[in-house]
Amino acid sequence: MPLPLVAALAVTLFSPDLLSAQVDAEQIRTYMEQVRNETGVPGMSVAIAIGNELVFADGVGFAELDNKVLATGGTVHNVGSVSKVLAVIPIMQLVEQGKVDLDATIQTYLPYYPEKAHPITVRQVLTHTSGIRHYNGREFGPYGLLEMRHYGEFEEATQLWRDDPLLFEPGTHWLYSSHAMNLMHGIVEGVTGMDFEAYCREYVWEPAGMLSTSFDVPSRVVQNRGRGYVRDQNGVLVNPRYADVSYKYAGGGMLSTVEDLVRLGIALNRGLLLSRETIQEMYRPQLDPSIRRFVPNGEPVPLQHKQAIVWWIRTDPQGRDFPSHTGTVKGTRSFLLNYPDIGVVVSLQVNSLPFDSAKYGMAIAQMFVAETK
Repeated sequence: MPLPLVAALAVTLFSPDLLSAQVDAEQIRTYMEQVRNETGVPGMSVAIAIGNELVFADGVGFAELDNKVLATGGTVHNVGSVSKVLAVIPIMQLVEQGKVDLDATIQTYLPYYPEKAHPITVRQVLTHTSGIRHYNGREFGPYGLLEMRHYGEFEEATQLWRDDPLLFEPGTHWLYSSHAMNLMHGIVEGVTGMDFEAYCREYVWEPAGMLSTSFDVPSRVVQNRGRGYVRDQNGVLVNPRYADVSYKYAGGGMLSTVEDLVRLGIALNRGLLLSRETIQEMYRPQLDPSIRRFVPNGEPVPLQHKQAIVWWIRTDPQGRDFPSHTGTVKGTRSFLLNYPDIGVVVSLQVNSLPFDSAKYGMAIAQMFVAETK
């Protein structure tokens, strides 16, 4: 039987199925080098926690190629859509405080968001069932120029897509939408009156010890910043096209390290950021089994995961469910998974595409989790 997603959080209770906490660092590095050689990524960073302790954080290869800077556990990359699971913590804190109702319409907190043919709730936004579209490649205008400019205010950035009609009636289908998830930014600012990054720093990052996490602002000097790469038509690694992610901080615009991402998992498991009950709701699969993925101009297809609030619930080879999320942006790929009941948290980053981060991240986690009896 799958283990329950959340056990007591104040003190992590270890299952007898947990393998020895003695980490063979050389074995992990050897595996990382093997993956790097198989996939051709320039660099790879991994961090692992067992219980409330960060037990491994290191890198292999290069964080950036111009100066051959080595990858480490402290290499800073944009974590792409893993930003979503960082951004949902403030939302759930406000839910816990009674300041946000997941079943209220988004206009309750974002009065500038236009009314649609059907009402959209916060919960639908956070479960990809809102009907709000994902990127279509046209919102940034000729040559993608609007993706290169900096947006000082979130409300202005929503003008890229908010007037478009819904793709379906909210709650009837599932469709991944970073545009929808970006609304977390505006909700936090509208409810608290604080700048979103300032709120994250004060109430999430600093309490969790995530001191290398920030918004990806191009003008800033960021120590230990790595660089992502893509391959041209000849398979040669090149720099990705320039993009300013100020339009999507909540959906894919945060900088972090594998160490910091693991610290987020530790803080959640210890109950430092949210109560046990709130975390149970955040990790609870939210959708009726009849909900299918929307396919434009095609028939809906079954989901391949369980959708919690922002987090995706995957199932490992032993049948255990666990929350996780992947991220892809500007030539980087990131992954974060958490086994809250047995205290294993794994984070992974690489700096070229394509790369199956979930596959390799889950393989590393399996080094520390024995088969369920």
